Amino acid sequence: MAGKTPSLGSRKRLLITGIAGGLATQLASAIPPEWEVIGIGRRPPQFPIRRDITYRQLDIRKKALENLFRNEHFDAVIHLAVANDARLPMTVRHTVNVIATMRLLACCERQQVPQVILLSSADVYGADPTNPTFLTEDYPLKAIQRYADMGDKVEFDTYCRSWMYQVHATTTTLLRPCHIVGPHVQNFLTTYLRFGLVPIPLGYDPMIQVIDERDMVQALLLALEKKQGGVYNVTGPGELPLSVAVREAGGIAIPVIYQLAAPLMKLGWAVGVLPFPTPQYDFLMFPCVIDGRKFRETFGFKPRFSLHKALRSIRRRPLAAEVEEAETVRRRRPVRVRPPLTES
Repeated sequence: MAGKTPSLGSRKRLLITGIAGGLATQLASAIPPEWEVIGIGRRPPQFPIRRDITYRQLDIRKKALENLFRNEHFDAVIHLAVANDARLPMTVRHTVNVIATMRLLACCERQQVPQVILLSSADVYGADPTNPTFLTEDYPLKAIQRYADMGDKVEFDTYCRSWMYQVHATTTTLLRPCHIVGPHVQNFLTTYLRFGLVPIPLGYDPMIQVIDERDMVQALLLALEKKQGGVYNVTGPGELPLSVAVREAGGIAIPVIYQLAAPLMKLGWAVGVLPFPTPQYDFLMFPCVIDGRKFRETFGFKPRFSLHKALRSIRRRPLAAEVEEAETVRRRRPVRVRPPLTES
């Protein structure tokens, strides 16, 4: 071992919400040993976490969240508990992404948590034919103008920014990454690119950006280490046309006339054949390219994985052996499970 692990009493305490998610488990594995990690979520971690953490089964929508903050002290909070599944009713997504986040931040304010890191998305800018070449952090959030179902994401981002500017006792960092890709994450783009035959709207080939999940973990670690407040776009190593991204991910692009295919795609979404709603196709037709220079310069961030490696990793689904390893690791000890707090 390279060095001694600090004693439990001398370690800072980090709370990660949404610990069951693929990005959260990768992040928890990479947290430096000087931190004691507490992960909360409705489900236990689904992938191996290669370090000691404490897991608490807890729904952030419930009063148990307030009980947790009342009983325990945290030096930092990384909020990754978001509902991205477009099949969930809007009311559920709004409750998780907005109301629960408001409650979490209220707890952080009451307990004067020194540092909070919040994960938004570049999607809040919206894909639009009038977008400039690169969107900076002060560009208006226009996603809701073309796609009303993204209202919860825009409201989440807007509320977090408002809270950040009002609560000066906490250093708050709001990250807006481009599309995060990898074998452990599930979102619109990874679902789309995992198709064998990938439909592309005929006549459109916008530039898109992706960042490898491992680079996104590195970005979160830098935010935790450097402790610089503000709003930051986070990008990978560059941009490439959508058609090239499909090819790099191992798919075959199939041009479709969007105006004719849209009714069929809408029906496919309704009956469960397509895993994403038709309005998401805006991001396959119009640009939404962000400027990540501010984050790179402030935090010294440099992506390690090329666009080729990031896109190729999409099809490297987590093996059954990896999931089995998670169970073995869990039995051995790294995830300490505490009894759930009383829910209400």
